[in-house]
Amino acid sequence: MNQKLIILFAVSVFSLHIASAQIKGAGVVQPPRPEEPGLLFYLSGDKGATADYAANGKPAPNFLEDVKVLPNGGAKGGYLQCGNDQLLSYWAPGNIYAQRGTLSFFWRSRDAVGSTEFPVFRVGYGDHSSWDTVWLRMDYNGHGFDAFVTDINLHRTRVSYTMKPFPKPDEWVHLALSWDEKTGIRFYVDGKMVAQKAATGMFDATLDQFGPHSRLIGPTGVEASYNYDRGGDLDELRIYDRALSDDNIATLAKGDAPSKVPQIANGFADAATQKDWWFRYGWNRTNDLPEAIHSSSTVVRKVEIHDVYDLGRWWWRATDGIRETTWPGVYNRSRLEGRFDYFQLPDWDTYALSGKDVTFNMPNEAWNHIEIEGGAWGKMALLGRDIDTAKNTDAMLFERPKGQERTFYSAPKPIVGEKLRFTNVEQEEPIGELGAYYVHAGREPSGIDVLRYKLTGSIVPDNPSLQETVNWVNGRFPADERMTMVAMPAGAPGRKRTKPQSGLPIVQIMIPADFRDMPPETGKGYTYTWDNMPGGLDGIAIDLPALHLKPTHGEYIPMNIQVKDPLWPMRDMMDFSFSVKPGEPHTLWLDTRDRILPNDKSLYLTLASASPEFGPDALEGAEIRLIFKPRKDALPEHVADRFTQVRDNYSNMVEENVTSKRLNQFNRYYADITDLLRVDPDHKEGLNYWHEMNKEQARPPFLMPTAPPGTPTWAYLQTMDLGLLKKQVNWWIDNRQIADGEFGGGLSDDSDYMNWWVGTAMMGVDPEKLRVSQSRVLEASYVNGMWSNGLAAAQYDELHAYEDGINLLGQAMQLNFGSPREIERAMKTAKRLEWLTGVNKAGNRLIKSSYYSGDKMSTEGVWGWSKANSFFVVHPALSLVLFNGMPETKKMMLEMADGLLAHRKLEKNGKYSIRTTINWETDEDKPGKGPGPWFIFWSAYRWTGDKKYLQPFEDEGANSLRLINSNALDMLQVRDTWGKEIVAELPSATLVQQEPTEHLAWQETGDTGYLNTLYGSQIQTATEKAFMNTEGSLWIDRIYFNHAELQRARLGGVALLRNNLYPGNAVSWTFDAPANEQSVGILIPNATPDHMTITAYNLDQTTVTARMTGWEVDPGQWEITQDGKTRTETFERSKALAFTFAPHQTSTIEMKMVSKGVPYWSRPDLGIDPEDVKVAGGTMKVTVHSLGSVDAPAATLVLRDRTGKELARAAIPAIKAPTDLLPKTAVVSLPYAKGGSVTIEMKGDLPEITELNNRVGLD
Repeated sequence: MNQKLIILFAVSVFSLHIASAQIKGAGVVQPPRPEEPGLLFYLSGDKGATADYAANGKPAPNFLEDVKVLPNGGAKGGYLQCGNDQLLSYWAPGNIYAQRGTLSFFWRSRDAVGSTEFPVFRVGYGDHSSWDTVWLRMDYNGHGFDAFVTDINLHRTRVSYTMKPFPKPDEWVHLALSWDEKTGIRFYVDGKMVAQKAATGMFDATLDQFGPHSRLIGPTGVEASYNYDRGGDLDELRIYDRALSDDNIATLAKGDAPSKVPQIANGFADAATQKDWWFRYGWNRTNDLPEAIHSSSTVVRKVEIHDVYDLGRWWWRATDGIRETTWPGVYNRSRLEGRFDYFQLPDWDTYALSGKDVTFNMPNEAWNHIEIEGGAWGKMALLGRDIDTAKNTDAMLFERPKGQERTFYSAPKPIVGEKLRFTNVEQEEPIGELGAYYVHAGREPSGIDVLRYKLTGSIVPDNPSLQETVNWVNGRFPADERMTMVAMPAGAPGRKRTKPQSGLPIVQIMIPADFRDMPPETGKGYTYTWDNMPGGLDGIAIDLPALHLKPTHGEYIPMNIQVKDPLWPMRDMMDFSFSVKPGEPHTLWLDTRDRILPNDKSLYLTLASASPEFGPDALEGAEIRLIFKPRKDALPEHVADRFTQVRDNYSNMVEENVTSKRLNQFNRYYADITDLLRVDPDHKEGLNYWHEMNKEQARPPFLMPTAPPGTPTWAYLQTMDLGLLKKQVNWWIDNRQIADGEFGGGLSDDSDYMNWWVGTAMMGVDPEKLRVSQSRVLEASYVNGMWSNGLAAAQYDELHAYEDGINLLGQAMQLNFGSPREIERAMKTAKRLEWLTGVNKAGNRLIKSSYYSGDKMSTEGVWGWSKANSFFVVHPALSLVLFNGMPETKKMMLEMADGLLAHRKLEKNGKYSIRTTINWETDEDKPGKGPGPWFIFWSAYRWTGDKKYLQPFEDEGANSLRLINSNALDMLQVRDTWGKEIVAELPSATLVQQEPTEHLAWQETGDTGYLNTLYGSQIQTATEKAFMNTEGSLWIDRIYFNHAELQRARLGGVALLRNNLYPGNAVSWTFDAPANEQSVGILIPNATPDHMTITAYNLDQTTVTARMTGWEVDPGQWEITQDGKTRTETFERSKALAFTFAPHQTSTIEMKMVSKGVPYWSRPDLGIDPEDVKVAGGTMKVTVHSLGSVDAPAATLVLRDRTGKELARAAIPAIKAPTDLLPKTAVVSLPYAKGGSVTIEMKGDLPEITELNNRVGLD
């Protein structure tokens, strides 16, 4: 859900406190139910969707949609009927813990199951680097059930069970899963343990939300969509704080609650608990302790790392202070245990080669201590550069061992700056956190102010300013990790604790932000606060008393201290391990990153020990001091850190468009950016990021460029707009594309971004560079095994089945026009589409499944429907028909268009629409979600001229002009109707409609003022988003630069937009050097297949020669009049015409076809690719392809040297047309001549479809 946000900008240090942004989900702990020991959460269904009991005090669902509560028929009374579009989730903190627990519920399928898998229940991480953030999941696995828990290092402790016979749709089945990170998981069906497995690693983590079924339940969203839109029925959901016994589970399966449950192992008396505790903190290696503190006063300086790179991709999530996030980006097609399963999501936001090496660019300051958390093992090297040899040098610092969670490294002497590179032994094993510190003897600074506190465990932490922190601790940590101490200034009021504390050796230390809102029984009031402090927090000094505890590791006791971010306690500002000798006091100056502390946000630390004797008593009376420095001196670190946090979080937030305060990823972003702008209200990029999420507000300040005197404003702004697009595209090729072709967004999402390459290249922006770049991504998709039978190799939903490479092939057919390789690949896809579609009993050809691969499709239940996004998969087939009119494929696509027209229905709003949600088996349809397949109908109309295919556009009215890539304004002759309506709509156009409407208004009126507004707005948007779209490292498919109207103006139509597939551009351009695409402004207001007018303005100081190539034009003889001079030339698709433009002059070109040529579909075509030339010794064999729908006559293959002199020739036999969608080729032999070329020469009455594929240069 979208929420309007209001920010209060600070104008002085005495600002309003930060807007309330906190981790949602943690509430006030409720008293336990004594009759049900260990119970954390209970949902009976008898009280609706609100839980009967929630230990965290939040029983209401966080999301609730498409869920019916039925009073009878459940496993026990009422139950929840979760629809296929359900949204149902509950907050996890305090209601479930990752360390151990039991999940129990009754479930039934409601609809018959088949072989297709679907989730039954999910629990999400509090944060994560994986897209779906899943921590626990239970699934129907096609033959029974799977269940797993994801450990902190991404491995899944997973079990699978086959259930025969499977329960009928109306039969309830009881499912339960218990987990304990010390032992593993146990899975139960109908009260019997059917599978178990030892833990793959540490489970301890922050959790976010839980609920049934769904595609996603976590901090980034709650949704049921795509192939996950399958519900079921739920009853008697219970969650416990411990692993229950077999007998307990059997009791639950009978519908009863167990009254006696196993006791939780208490403290280090349980050897497994000690082992687990020491492993968590890295104290399990008795000969590898954290560095001992020897000085009586020690400085621990946090060295913040802002730049971390995996290949070309900025990846900061291993240094963000959040353990749950990791490097590398998480693979869905994973090598890690238990991760690669039947839900084959694409690999998103990562290189296929990621996870091998990661480079940390250290800041230019001293450091000597590194701590690493995570499962990765390998070598850490210090990178340098030998000035004499100009070569990089690597000096190994240390090897990280296998099977560890936390390790430490202390350098023998400080190192300043440099780069660190970690090389992984196992590619995907993660680093959860890498922290760098400078540790040395020294004392705290005096500061401009000091707030002093004494630690005490005798005070109850009921200070209202601590409530958020207390809720967080109670929601994040099991009961045995919640011993607390409060930092109290002298004389401060507080309520005394009545019971002693006990638990594992960790103390949660809370420093109240204020005392002025204490309960009335504590006195008349007391003030001690940093509210509106005219300075920034420099750090925290803590006097550790002499610990009178037994040493645990030789002479030492290992310790760990963590300082939490006051905005976001899941994030550590410092996480430092050290060792002390019993009996020695030490002062630690924790030189954290500087912070301008917000009002009313308390500070929070944890101090953990390897000693079971450690607790609040050991620290009683210890002093803590908050040291403040001048505000101006604290600003740089505060601003730099907050902006990096904003940058990182936003880059991962955009994929799911997270804008709800019910989602914690948004809450973290909101907290960070609000805090950034609180202390730096004029932060340029901060304001840009803020506006990007709040477009209803005024845009950040921007100075619009003005055209030089005498230069038309439209031309100046258009070319500047195009230059910004060029800059963005080239940045990605130069900085993010690696040797194997990938851009690091995951090849699936890389393919989405490549949609920008086609139109950009057609407008003349580095066309060969962009062609090669796009081709490399396409080839990478084949190398990485993403294809099978012309479709995606993995089984995906209807959209991602297209976006996993099929879109790349469609793009390549435009950029590499006539390539035999791409055409024959498209033939394979087109043939397989005949399998994916079919004529149903109603006589309609429709798509059979919304969940398929090239090898299998699911057609039962919810998956046997087409959806709005189902039709993009025809992209290569559409391009194939455009190329040669392939009869079989054209017939199939026209039948699809007819099948869709059969589902034109009158909706409740009184308008007709094409329903795209259609069941293939029954021909039933539903009102759909998403855009209609306009390209299907436009293609059908263009191929046949049959006006029945225009009916959907007539239903849509003038808005159709925005939806058709071609210049429909003139091709449909609607200037007097739809054109005038569009101009009238401009004042009320939405943000999405604004730019195309302004362009159409110019076309309709000729007033270039509309274009000035359009291009000016695009320039401002591109400028605001320039950082986001490049160094911001967004999910690559969320990078946006609207170049549709640039294409319409310069090309006479749109060559390609994401999901707008019909190539509607009349022409494309290239420019002879030294000129380029920004040398000439171009307007084509009225392009049709047989006529167009071009206005061009040359902004250069010299004459520009441009070459214009035809695309959506009819072949024939064209009369061309430029500035009063007329000539006649052959003009057709893929043929170029040369034009010259005088400097600083406007040229007008009028073009019209005067006689028709041979239609493209009536022509043969022969073609060769560079890959078709195979050299052996002094001979080469060349494979020649027939590519038209007309048989190719005999031709000649000619060998020439680099000067063009003919060296040899060989006959090419006649070759049949591939009308059966199978390649038709002939192999011709010639001598080899390096540096020469081979060319196909075809003589006869019929021209070829294109000559672009007739020549190959020889290396």
